[in-house]
Amino acid sequence: MKAAVLTGLRRIEVRDIPLPGRRSETDVLLRTAAAGICGSDLHYFRHGRIGDQAVSYPFIVGHECSAVVEETGSGVRKLRPGDRVAVDPAVSCGECDQCRSGRAHTCRRLLFLGCPGQLSGCLAEYLVLPARNCHPLPRGLTMVEGALIEPFTIGLYALKLWLSLRDPHSPPVGEARVGILGAGPIGLGLLLAAKAKGLSSIFATDPVSFRRNAARASGAVWVGRPDTENLIPDLLARNPQGLDAVFECCGDQAALDQAADLLKPGGALVIIGIPETGRISFDIDRMRRREIRILNVRRQNDTTGEAVSLAASRSTDISFLGTPALPLREVSSAFQQASDYRNGVLRAIIDFSLP
Repeated sequence: MKAAVLTGLRRIEVRDIPLPGRRSETDVLLRTAAAGICGSDLHYFRHGRIGDQAVSYPFIVGHECSAVVEETGSGVRKLRPGDRVAVDPAVSCGECDQCRSGRAHTCRRLLFLGCPGQLSGCLAEYLVLPARNCHPLPRGLTMVEGALIEPFTIGLYALKLWLSLRDPHSPPVGEARVGILGAGPIGLGLLLAAKAKGLSSIFATDPVSFRRNAARASGAVWVGRPDTENLIPDLLARNPQGLDAVFECCGDQAALDQAADLLKPGGALVIIGIPETGRISFDIDRMRRREIRILNVRRQNDTTGEAVSLAASRSTDISFLGTPALPLREVSSAFQQASDYRNGVLRAIIDFSLP
């Protein structure tokens, strides 16, 4: 089979590699239909690592995909060959303390698609996963939309995590005022999830013009450019008491500093973005005096089914996140465009059906 293989910093090429085999009777062999190129994939592409997770070349990245079931193990009951599925890329053990307490996403023995030292990624024509990681796609969703489910789940999970920890004396959810710093696919997915949950006062920032336009079209009531504009006075003039929550979706220190200025006392800073540096910092005096809560988001936890249902309902349209798709043979161009924010790319998609 063919696969896109990282061979060095900013180097990726298509190679022929062996077809994977099923390891368990509950595994399925999947034929990849579409795959997205995530920000973490770009970290590996540009830097060869995220924290202590370093690429050993050659390596296949990618964890956002839709696929068609090719073969099923003898223990698989709910899937059949030909079924179209969206993939949850996190393979948990189901036995450790984290799994038993409902935290499969922080499983002690977690294996993740396209993560160095764990599992080979989905930028390949075929992959093998446990059946429980495969969520059937309703007929109305395209395979590209199926690949967009995974980034959508992260924004949805981050929103639900914040909602679950809100002070019981807080005003109704529909009256909450939130900021989204970074309008890439995760931030935009979060914005769509927030709209679906009844929030209307959503403020978004991004330095890239087409991302700001997408945020505005998705329902943000205000959109700003954080790298050239002094946004804080304008936002605070609109929100004199401050924001209830700020979701940091870009992994940028300047965005974290802006969040500290924007939050009201008792507000929450929800960190989703992955910084390119090993450490970030806070003005702890400002954070402490206003008792700002800091929530870290680790991917997603048990939101894939809900994300599929929301997307299928068409009340939440995620299709625009997948920019015009490219074939596997043009994967190098797709990575370069996504890395350099060129050609209006929100989420670069590899469509395996294209010649």
